[in-house]
Amino acid sequence: MVVFDVPYVFEVFGGPKGLLEALIQHFPLDGFNYNQVQMWSQRRAIPPKPLACVLYVINKKGLHFAEFLTDPDEFA
Repeated sequence: MVVFDVPYVFEVFGGPKGLLEALIQHFPLDGFNYNQVQMWSQRRAIPPKPLACVLYVINKKGLHFAEFLTDPDEFA
């Protein structure tokens, strides 16, 4: 199974604050806040609704979403 590597997203953006700043820059009216983004980091999961926004900011950063996919069974 291929899954979205949420910890790597936060690593690339420099933590919850970096991801939040990118989200606010491109989606200022969507109401993203630090506590919400920090919760994603702690749970290692991004809910489906904001995931599209995260994929958008990944693309705007010049990266491809496939870089953020991982196969947890690969090293099992």
